[in-house]
Amino acid sequence: MIQTETIWADSGFDCDHCGGEVSKRTDRESGMPDRTCYQCKQCGCQWSRAGEVLRVGVGASCKAAQEKREGKPISALLRTGLWQFVIGLVLILVIMRFGGFALIRLLFPLLLLGLAIFLIIRYGQEQEWW
Repeated sequence: MIQTETIWADSGFDCDHCGGEVSKRTDRESGMPDRTCYQCKQCGCQWSRAGEVLRVGVGASCKAAQEKREGKPISALLRTGLWQFVIGLVLILVIMRFGGFALIRLLFPLLLLGLAIFLIIRYGQEQEWW
């Protein structure tokens, strides 16, 4: 029969994502060597003894810290921003060519409404409402 046991001990560290208490977790399973890692009790992030991230928690602060840790290459950011700029410029030129300023006057309130909805959804995700 396989027996498992998890031992928790205070590590003296606080989570750099959410500020929760980080504990030293030792998993014992019969016939297997002990596995030790550090785990935050609040968000669930796990680190190895060497400080490498083993598992990222589900919170917005956890994901943001992991993205910051990994870093995105500047070339990828420039390509994304450049494409957004080009697409926006093309859309404006098409609207000006086929609809003129009257169409822009009609689309402006819809654009503001869409922006407001986008910002509310983004804020809700950041606050972990959904």
